[in-house]
Amino acid sequence: MQKLISYFTDGIKSRTLETVGAEIETQFIDKDNGPISVQTSQQILAYLAENGWGVTCRKGHLITTLADKDDNKIFYELGRHNIEVATAASTPENVVATVQQCLDQVYEAGCVAGTYPYFAPILDGDEDLLVIPDERDAMWLELDGRAALAPLARTSSVQFTISVSLPEAINILNKLRRQDNMFLDDFPQDRVWKKYIRDSFAGYRMDRYGSQPELESFADYCQTIIRHDVVRGTSLVPFSNVPEVDIPLYLRSIWWHFRLKRYGDALCIEVRPMARGMDERFHYQLQRVLDIVRA
Repeated sequence: MQKLISYFTDGIKSRTLETVGAEIETQFIDKDNGPISVQTSQQILAYLAENGWGVTCRKGHLITTLADKDDNKIFYELGRHNIEVATAASTPENVVATVQQCLDQVYEAGCVAGTYPYFAPILDGDEDLLVIPDERDAMWLELDGRAALAPLARTSSVQFTISVSLPEAINILNKLRRQDNMFLDDFPQDRVWKKYIRDSFAGYRMDRYGSQPELESFADYCQTIIRHDVVRGTSLVPFSNVPEVDIPLYLRSIWWHFRLKRYGDALCIEVRPMARGMDERFHYQLQRVLDIVRA
C-alpha cells in the first residue's frame, strides 16, 4: 500500500484549481434518430483528420484517436456512435471555451457526414453498439460480458478533472462526496452503472462504483482502494497478490464518482457524475464543481 500512497504524494507540486481538464461524451444519431454506424463515425473522424487533427491511434483500418496541436484529443467512448472530446489541461476561465471549440469542429464533421449530436445522457434502445478500439476495452469485454457492458455504450457524461494541492486533496474529496446526492439528482446513468456492476461476469464488489466513505488521510483513501481486486487479463486478483501493479490502469478500473489521478507532478481529482445535456450547461456544471471546491 505504501507504493500507492507514494504514487499520489511523492513529488507533487500542483496547486488547487491551477488547471482544469474536461471530458465530454457526445452520442450521434442519424436522420431517423437512430445511432450512427461505424462507417459514419469514421467519416467524422476522417474529416477531422483532414482538417487540423492528427491521427494518433488506429485499430486495423479504423481511426480511433485524434489529437490537435494543443494536445486536445478525440476518440471513441465504447459506443460506435459515441465520440469523446478530452481537453488538455487549461485554466478554470478557459476550459469551457476550449471544450466548445473542439466540439464545434466535431459537430461540423458530423454535419458533413449527415449526422446530429444527441444532447442527452442516455440513448434508448436495445441494439448492441459496442466498439472496441483497443486491447484494454477488449479485455473488459471478455471480463464483463457483452450483456453487462453494452448498456454503458448508450450513455454520455461530462467530467471535469481539477488540480489540487497535496494538503487540500483529501478535504476537497470529502467536500465533493458530501454533495454526492446533488450530483446524482442529475445523473440518470447511475442506474445503468449499478446494473453493470451487478450483471458483470467479473464479480466486482458493489462499491467499485459509487462514492468512497469519509476520509482522514491518503492512507485511508488507499486502504479503501485496495479492497478492490486488480484486473489481470480477464480475471480479478487480490491487490496483495499482484507484485507489480500498473497503478494508473488499476485506478481507472475503480469507478468512484470522485477519484484521485496523477499527471506528472500534478495531483488531480476527477469529478465524474455529470450528465450530458445541451452545451450551454457546461458553464453551470463546472461552476457547481468550483463552488464546492472553493467553499
